[in-house]
Amino acid sequence: MKRKLLIGLSLLLAFVAINVAFINNLKNLPYANYYILLLAINIDLLALVLITSIILRKLIKVYLGKRRNILRRKLANILFLYLFIPLLLLNVVSIVVVLQSTKTYLSSKTRALSSSAERVYRNLYESELRRVERFKSIAHALLEAGLFDELNRIKDIESVVRVPSCDFDVSEGEFNYTLCVNTGDASYKVVVSKDLRLIRDVSEFGELALDVRAFVKTRDIITGIFVFFIVFVTLLTLLATVWMSMLVARHISEPIERLSDRAMRIARGNLDIKVEEEETGDEIEELSRAFIKMKDNLKKIYEELRRERDLLGRLLDALPVGVLFVSSTGETRSNRTFRSQFGGEGDLKEALRRIREDKNLRLEHIKSKEGDLYLVEDVSSIVLAERFKTWQEAVKRIAHEIKNPLTPIRLNLERLSRYAERGEFNSEKFTELTQLILREINRISDLINQFKHLSPSKELRLGEVRLSELLSDIGKLYASGGINIEVEGDKVVKGDASLLKEVFYNLINNSIEWGARNVRIRIGEDGLEYVDDGKGIPPEEAENIFMPYFSSNPKGMGLGMAVVKRIVEDHGWSIRALPSDEGAHFLIEFRPRN
Repeated sequence: MKRKLLIGLSLLLAFVAINVAFINNLKNLPYANYYILLLAINIDLLALVLITSIILRKLIKVYLGKRRNILRRKLANILFLYLFIPLLLLNVVSIVVVLQSTKTYLSSKTRALSSSAERVYRNLYESELRRVERFKSIAHALLEAGLFDELNRIKDIESVVRVPSCDFDVSEGEFNYTLCVNTGDASYKVVVSKDLRLIRDVSEFGELALDVRAFVKTRDIITGIFVFFIVFVTLLTLLATVWMSMLVARHISEPIERLSDRAMRIARGNLDIKVEEEETGDEIEELSRAFIKMKDNLKKIYEELRRERDLLGRLLDALPVGVLFVSSTGETRSNRTFRSQFGGEGDLKEALRRIREDKNLRLEHIKSKEGDLYLVEDVSSIVLAERFKTWQEAVKRIAHEIKNPLTPIRLNLERLSRYAERGEFNSEKFTELTQLILREINRISDLINQFKHLSPSKELRLGEVRLSELLSDIGKLYASGGINIEVEGDKVVKGDASLLKEVFYNLINNSIEWGARNVRIRIGEDGLEYVDDGKGIPPEEAENIFMPYFSSNPKGMGLGMAVVKRIVEDHGWSIRALPSDEGAHFLIEFRPRN
């Protein structure tokens, strides 16, 4: 209530101020009916205020209301601008033409009147100057001749007074001029009356100036009335344009808004909603038909997806592998096997920790943009079977390898026995046979030592090992055989020096077996790189090279690289072979020991 009262008082004060301003401009306007003019002006003002308030109310309701019907608003804006801009330009041009025409017309009249007034003033001024100069010449001549009385009898001379002296030429009064005339022995003040015709012309000139001033004020009033009328028509046009644009936009957007509302409900999962066909006879009707068909197809697809989801869930529950899926939003899903092993989907971190700590469980983690998939498999039976098979093969291979040197040992011992029975001892033959027997015994000893390194790891004797010094000592042992070992970089690691030597012995011996003569070892902060110039590692052998008894060398037993991998992993590190056509290439990565 207070706000409405404040708005009403503000409008009333504005009306009063406008009326006072118009009265001040109209009071000097001759032949003007102030009441009729003020009535017309106030009617125009009331109409302007009324139309402006209607337009503002409409715009506020449309643009500051609830954020709905955005499409209708955009269409209304486009139609409004499309219709109103040309009309607005037309009205602006009309205002400019009216103002310019009035200004041009009145300016030409004012310019002609100014020229005439200036010419009249100049002529009057020059005429009066000539008249005054003429009277002064006559007065000087008559006074020089002593004709004082004759001078007083001249019509326009009001008086002649002798004075001691005067120091001016002409002095102008309200109705006369006073001339100073100096003769040889005296000075005189001669008073000459002004020309009445000149006064009348000046009075007419003043009246003409008043008429011009009134005419100029009339121009402002006429221009204001024209401008008021054009602004009134402009606001009426604006109101009609807003109303028409909203009407057309609502007619176009209402069917689309209904389809949009149905689409939002379908998006929320309500596929049973009824969608009516819009009978507009245009593209909107075609759109509604396509929408109805799309809704029916979505319902069929949804039913098929639900059946497939149920089938997939039953298949996952039947798998012996635990399956856990964590979506990007944090939602978790699991199958029956996972829930039976780990008790549901409660503490994910705790479940993953238990899985990683259990050596009989194998965890496969698959990442995607939709989320993380965890596959948990119980591999205890598989590991047990593979271990049994591996050791079975190892025992067979070891028995075969031990049997091979035992045959020459037995044969040589039999020869020694026969020589002893015959008494044919020869030191040279005895030395030769014992050397052969010792060589085969050493071969058996080496085989047993290599096999020993494949057994479960013992406690490491850890200490600080400077790799550059360890490799330098190893390089000296091989230098006499023509093997060049180049070492770059250095790092101090925690490890078992004797076992680390065993690693590099096996790597270098493997390189020598494949014809390498140069070995380069680059030591970095996170690992070391081993490269030789022997035969490269084919891609198909890179994955199997560390398996026990795997060797493409007919003379090798396939235990050296397995020993290397075992020792490296005992230190908590990792080793991998990189396929290469130019020499063997191995990469050992240092990692903290668990």
